[in-house]
Amino acid sequence: MSLVLGPVHHWMYKKIQTTEAREAFIVNALKTKYGQESEEILSFIYAKHPLSDKNASFEEILGNTPIHQGIQNLIIKAETREGFVITAFCEKYGDEAEELAIRSAYKYGVECGKRAVVERGSSGECSASKAFEMIQSYLCDGMPCDRGAQLQSEENDRTTWDHIECVHEQCWKDASASFKTMCDMLNSWIAGFGEGVNPKIKYTREKAIAAGDSMCLSIFEIS
Repeated sequence: MSLVLGPVHHWMYKKIQTTEAREAFIVNALKTKYGQESEEILSFIYAKHPLSDKNASFEEILGNTPIHQGIQNLIIKAETREGFVITAFCEKYGDEAEELAIRSAYKYGVECGKRAVVERGSSGECSASKAFEMIQSYLCDGMPCDRGAQLQSEENDRTTWDHIECVHEQCWKDASASFKTMCDMLNSWIAGFGEGVNPKIKYTREKAIAAGDSMCLSIFEIS
């Protein structure tokens, strides 16, 4: 590993861990629904795309890989593996599995939103702009050098942001995953996060590249 790990690197690793934890949450729901058959599917996937070693430190996981490259590799592995998992269950169980994955992502988003409020020590109702600020520490949206979410308007009761390219698309393609299904799953998690931060926050995806639009446009709004 070159150079020294700093706050931004640990900030990125926390976002990667959130992605991995979302996958685990979805997997638990799939296991509960499909039992032994799910174990067979997951064994096949994890043999080719192993889970991270939960007992290893961030430094140990990176090893001798340069920090930037190492973090990028972790993002790719996490998002691609999540794509493989959801795709495998959708192929076997169809819309039922897709809907379960999307619902589970939402539930985990609510948990993350509630945790964010506690970790930030926020008091009172969080605004839409505060929810957007908070989600930046949980949503893996590419590397800092990528053009991730760009704030378009920021008000306490309504905050909008856009993406002109999808930083997740290549990982999902590499997993042969449905672009729309994975986009729906991720946006379900975002909606849950907003509700977890403040039950009055409604999330709307007005535009989506996965739906054929030229850009993504997202809104947190106090209802």
